[in-house]
Amino acid sequence: MKYKVSISERAEENLDKIFEYLEFHWSVKVKNDFKEALYKEVNRLRQNPYMYQPSNVKKSVRCCFITKHNAMYYKIIEKEIEIITIHDTRSDPKLLKL
Repeated sequence: MKYKVSISERAEENLDKIFEYLEFHWSVKVKNDFKEALYKEVNRLRQNPYMYQPSNVKKSVRCCFITKHNAMYYKIIEKEIEIITIHDTRSDPKLLKL
């Protein structure tokens, strides 16, 4: 069974900033590679959202890594996955808002 996926406004803003940063500082190819990795993870989550462990910050929220520098935090509500935020793992963990 596939779960429905929704994305919060904050996660959308995070993604916009990541895409802009990757394209400006790296290349369109790097940005597209990141998008592909993101879509793969979202599709995996749709199949099995419980495959990742609860986060250390909040047990109702789970975390998966898109790349070694970007973690996606999400929660499962019945048959829906809500992507809460995308967090740069190099930044201060105190800045993570769940």
